Amino acid sequence: MTSLINNPLFSGISAEVLSDDLKDVNYHTKVYRKGDILARQGDICNRLVILTKGSVRGEMIDDSGRLIKVEDITAPRAIAPLFLFGNENRYPVEVTANEAIEIPKTSVLMLFKKNERFLENYMNLSANYAHTLSDKLFFMSFKTIRQKLASYLLRLSGQQQSEQITLDRSQQQLSDYFGVSRPSLARELAHMQEDRLITVDRKQITILRKQELIRLIQ
Repeated sequence: MTSLINNPLFSGISAEVLSDDLKDVNYHTKVYRKGDILARQGDICNRLVILTKGSVRGEMIDDSGRLIKVEDITAPRAIAPLFLFGNENRYPVEVTANEAIEIPKTSVLMLFKKNERFLENYMNLSANYAHTLSDKLFFMSFKTIRQKLASYLLRLSGQQQSEQITLDRSQQQLSDYFGVSRPSLARELAHMQEDRLITVDRKQITILRKQELIRLIQ
């Protein structure tokens, strides 16, 4: 129960209320060995999976057969809640896991009826997940790492309202986000600095030629 209470899906719901709501709901805990496949890309998503221990890695295979890391998910988050509903409710990625609680789709619908706060949390979480996925697809649409970086830095500059910006991710996290290797990302940052487009000081980046960055992504 503690692992569920700590999940954002059940934010604002007391342990007592959640315990009562789950009494009439079918769910079970499943333990996976390291490396076991929880879901394969394209499998039907017919249950809500909430990670209770450890972490998972979501990976996607593109049309060329290249393996792309989508995200790391750590307990106590839910896995792909956005894809539980809809006509094409299939897992978009392959997922390996440790231990998770699995709630069938019919039981999730029952919880929606029993607890409005759970429904609201689920909708908010799904909307945030959709936004993150949309962002990732947007950056993957650019062919070069320089284009991805230019777009990303321009977005941060707009958010922080400055041309002296602070990266909100480490280089490893950023390379995972772009679907490229960390050395390739580091090399491109160095090349952009050599070309006097930016200056780099760890997570601090100054945009020197903003119009050149804009031209890169047009």
